[in-house]
Amino acid sequence: MPTFDSILVTGNQTINQNLHVNGNETVGLDLQVNGNQTIAGHLQINGSSSLTNNLGVGGVIDAGDSVKASTRIMALNQPTLPAALPVVQQLLYYNPGVLNQPGLVLTGTSGNQYVLFIDDSGGTPNLAIQMI
Repeated sequence: MPTFDSILVTGNQTINQNLHVNGNETVGLDLQVNGNQTIAGHLQINGSSSLTNNLGVGGVIDAGDSVKASTRIMALNQPTLPAALPVVQQLLYYNPGVLNQPGLVLTGTSGNQYVLFIDDSGGTPNLAIQMI
């Protein structure tokens, strides 16, 4: 597996095996990896990215558009409860109507897609869901 301290590609990059980057990786256009990719630092792609297997990033993934996963996007750290007691809130359901509503898109058991977002328009944040 090739290992690099950092990579700067101003055009396209195609890797037909695994790639490990100890620092940062910046790709000016498109990135395609047909194996696994591990990045210890920051990943920036100004075009599109295609990974056949796994992407591991020790830092942050910034996306100007969408980050898509066929299965899950997960946060592996354990959440920490705030010191204050929770306030009982509600889940708000909105009928479809707002195109391109930003939020986390999930597929329901029926196959319909929903977007989860926080509605704090009333001053108190509520978890909201809207069918796409």
